[in-house]
Amino acid sequence: MSETTSTAGPSAASAKRVPVEKAAGQAAAELDVTISGIEHRLAAWAAEAGSALAAMSGKVTGTAVDKLIRPVVEELVQLPDGYAAGAGFIANAGLLGPERSYIAWWQGPDLEPVDALANFSPNSISRYVKAEWFRIPVETGRAHVTGPYVDFLCTDEYVLTFTHPVFTRPDGLVAGIVGIDITVQRLERGAMPALRRIGARATLANADGRAVVSAASDIDAGDLAAPDEPCRHYPVGRTFTVWSDAAGL
Repeated sequence: MSETTSTAGPSAASAKRVPVEKAAGQAAAELDVTISGIEHRLAAWAAEAGSALAAMSGKVTGTAVDKLIRPVVEELVQLPDGYAAGAGFIANAGLLGPERSYIAWWQGPDLEPVDALANFSPNSISRYVKAEWFRIPVETGRAHVTGPYVDFLCTDEYVLTFTHPVFTRPDGLVAGIVGIDITVQRLERGAMPALRRIGARATLANADGRAVVSAASDIDAGDLAAPDEPCRHYPVGRTFTVWSDAAGL
């Protein structure tokens, strides 16, 4: 009797996995486009704001800052398919005066001003210097993402705050930061279809390993979550990762 070779062995199973893995990679690439798009827009805004502030003759005023920043915020928060729940600029000490900051930040499609009373305080800089989303870009001169965290100042929701330092000259000090608040709820609506195509437990996590959005019902925003091995990792944006248990592909 001659021996026959089954075609349903490991090679056939591997062949079936190829389209699934390709689809997962494509879905992760979609998420990368979304997050990278936010990061690139913020970097461009920081450069534009820095150039405009540098071009102002004489002393920079709060009124001038408002006129510079508000139109960009209006565009961001009113985009029909956008993710921004709020955005704005916070000046570092020295831009408007010694030991003084200035906040030009608005929230929601109605552009509600955030913490505007701080602008009337001579020590307003102290309200923000310890906040991660302000402190780290100022100290490092690099972009940063804070969260997910509960934003009691603005939205009372879980948010990611993307911030970027603003320079008025390349070799100068940080003049302030521009930032965009992204609610986890909005991001979840946009990201969940792609996550489910990646895997049943696919999770978008920050650089600290905390979940931002997950296809798994038992993983919530802010959870410190680790995948079971073996797993697949997909880089998203500068600092995020999507992980998915390989067995779930």
